[in-house]
Amino acid sequence: MPPSRYPTTREIATACACSQSTVSNALRNDPRISAETRARIQKIATEMGWRANPLAAAFMAHLRSTKPPRYQANLAFIVSHPQSARVEDLPPHQRENFRGARNRAEQLGYVLDPVWVQEPGINADNLARMLQRREIHGLIIPGMIGPTPLFASFDWRHFSSVALGSGLAESPLHRVAFNYNRAIPMALHRLFEMGYRRIGVIVSTAYDKKVNHGWLYPLYYEQKQPWGRQWIKSCIFSGSDASDRHRVRAWIEKERPDVILGEYLAWHVIHEMGWRIPDDVAFATFDWSAEHPDIGGIHQSHDIIGAMAVDLLTSQLTQNERGLPAVPKLLQIEGKWRDGESVPGRGEPDLLENSRAS
Repeated sequence: MPPSRYPTTREIATACACSQSTVSNALRNDPRISAETRARIQKIATEMGWRANPLAAAFMAHLRSTKPPRYQANLAFIVSHPQSARVEDLPPHQRENFRGARNRAEQLGYVLDPVWVQEPGINADNLARMLQRREIHGLIIPGMIGPTPLFASFDWRHFSSVALGSGLAESPLHRVAFNYNRAIPMALHRLFEMGYRRIGVIVSTAYDKKVNHGWLYPLYYEQKQPWGRQWIKSCIFSGSDASDRHRVRAWIEKERPDVILGEYLAWHVIHEMGWRIPDDVAFATFDWSAEHPDIGGIHQSHDIIGAMAVDLLTSQLTQNERGLPAVPKLLQIEGKWRDGESVPGRGEPDLLENSRAS
């Protein structure tokens, strides 16, 4: 083949004794073509002088984006709820993960279905067989509700996988997670800009452990900064002790913060105390939800995390990457602030810059 001209798909198809459509799909790693056939066609094409053309690939991607998506493959969203196979019974953040993931999968032509892994009698071997029988090629694994040995012995070789958040930390999978370390500084600075000067942070060690200390480590750092020493105090409770409510209430009564950034346990304790939000104390949550837009706080974008997981997963499928990756990728999603009636602004925005300057 002359070096000045790439072979056409028709010429490659003739050399491979297959159709042009098979060659086209094999050259772009379409998972519907078997791995063996793809490897054979790509080897022959390369020997004939074929090279991927990024401009042509971009043009074809644009054409495909303007057409209704064509079916690509089946994907699974792992449901680990110990009592229920229903997505509706998952924690709110995982329901949002699933919604974002399913919407993105549909845009790309993939089918995403929930797969329950707590069914009686299920183990690593029959789970893998069941997934292959259903022609599921990719797995999205959100944070586990409870510990399970299922994936410790799971055979990953036939699947592409992406984990969400801090779940399944013992397995070296690609992961999409919320950037907790940057969320606390962002929220504290936002509260200060809004005019709050006595900022209380209420968080459990259980929640902090689930996010790899993404709440407490940056909080401790911010408390050491010059502006932070004006008044940022923390109430740490266990998250599993019967005395948690009493501990949080006693701390609030003693410290009397202007605003509390914390878990919803603090929200309930404030109401049990008979205090009014935001008149007696303002409140901002670690995990803002569209279901409660009147409560301001940190928006963790769980739906976007699900959508980005699909993008990361389908890129593996397109490139025929199966099994555990040699170098796991971590894609982090930045948090955003959401205003709400529970945490109204108090003005005085210039004080933040003055405090930093001092």
